[in-house]
Amino acid sequence: MLTKTLTRRHFLSTSGTAVTGAMMGAAMPGIANAGADVITAQKKALVFVMLDGGNDSFNMLVPNDGVAYDVYAKTRSNLALSKGDLIALEHADKHGQSFGLHSAAPELASLYNQKRLAFVSNVGPLVDRVVKEQFYDGSAQLPLGLLSHADQFKHWQTSRPDMRKEEGWFGYFADELQSSRSAHEISMNVSLAGHNTVQNGKKDLPYSITDQGSVGLVTNEDKAAMEDGLTESLNGLLTADPKGDPFKETYLRLTRDAQAQHETFSAAMDGIDVPGRFPVSPLAQQLKMVARTIAMSDRLGLEQQTFFVRYIGWDHHDQLLSTHARMLSVLSQALGAFQTALDDMGLSDRVVTFTGSDFGRTLTSNGSGTDHGWGGNTLVMGGPVAGGRIVGDYPVLGLGDDNPLDVGDGVLIPSISTDELYADLSLWFGVRPEALSSLFPNLNRFAEPGDRLGLFG
Repeated sequence: MLTKTLTRRHFLSTSGTAVTGAMMGAAMPGIANAGADVITAQKKALVFVMLDGGNDSFNMLVPNDGVAYDVYAKTRSNLALSKGDLIALEHADKHGQSFGLHSAAPELASLYNQKRLAFVSNVGPLVDRVVKEQFYDGSAQLPLGLLSHADQFKHWQTSRPDMRKEEGWFGYFADELQSSRSAHEISMNVSLAGHNTVQNGKKDLPYSITDQGSVGLVTNEDKAAMEDGLTESLNGLLTADPKGDPFKETYLRLTRDAQAQHETFSAAMDGIDVPGRFPVSPLAQQLKMVARTIAMSDRLGLEQQTFFVRYIGWDHHDQLLSTHARMLSVLSQALGAFQTALDDMGLSDRVVTFTGSDFGRTLTSNGSGTDHGWGGNTLVMGGPVAGGRIVGDYPVLGLGDDNPLDVGDGVLIPSISTDELYADLSLWFGVRPEALSSLFPNLNRFAEPGDRLGLFG
């Protein structure tokens, strides 16, 4: 019997992509399989918050000691933040340089000072190490579609910038851990942003939910005769005999499976509450549902889980100062509430949250905003994180010959590849070291075997 919780139209509008993707999944090229038993099963979750559009992260994390701040202020000109407005971070980097965080992010500053959040500096997709001279003479191997939203957005999800793939590293996890998952079981990869690349596997696709939970084929709660008739009609559709029509057989099978998954997920949600107060922003409400889904993982028969959350609107070609401050505030409040809820639920030691963004932005101002760049800063948060640190070398924020990483207009060559960041996250998640070269084939170009960023001590 159909559960009467959401509208039929809502189900059809949100499930179409998933159904189409499932029908096409067999044709997608896959990430190379590293063999059986390459991930150790354990109670852990990775939460990927994608800042869609290109976060101006050099106005998020700012050097605030004398010379470095002066270079920053000169380079950013009318976009530079006042030194007095920065929230001072208590722990300097490995070179003794001090930093401040944008005044709109006090929750993130508090987590950093508590050593529960770290920043990874000047990270981005790389095919190989790039030096400035190689960039200019054309001999460098560069990511496909460098500075392009569509390509860089995808490269952050695959960490394979030398090709345009349709599967990501979270998808690889599900292929390994849920290779024999039944049609009624929920994927370990849960998306709050619909269909995506990072959770696409060769065999597995993400399970999409909303901030209210799963979506099924449902009718309204009204007890009118028309509603009862519609319910009976839909139940008849799900039990119909397609009479040998291959397309109808496939569509009905997928629809039945989707409804069964919805009922499984909805039943697991019953009685699971998230403590504390969350802001009303869509991002915060999505993260609240992530916390709830992690709390019900045992009911779903899951140990590891991944989540993909998308916060759109970071392409600040103009009105950077005002819009960036507003969006950083939303991000900081949402992540702060999420981490507090995990603490209160006793889940903080098994969850790591990190952000990504299409690219960093230019150091130079275009008048009232910034343009597409390359390297930028990101954050990693959670109980297991060795926080209170700036991982990597924060770049000089000067221009031209004064900056060996500036290839023009303050577009910075990344110093750390996404491969290195994701290798640390993968090892914490349970991936065995010998499987990393299959998961991230370019990793050995940036790190010797055993080299790590040290995000987890």
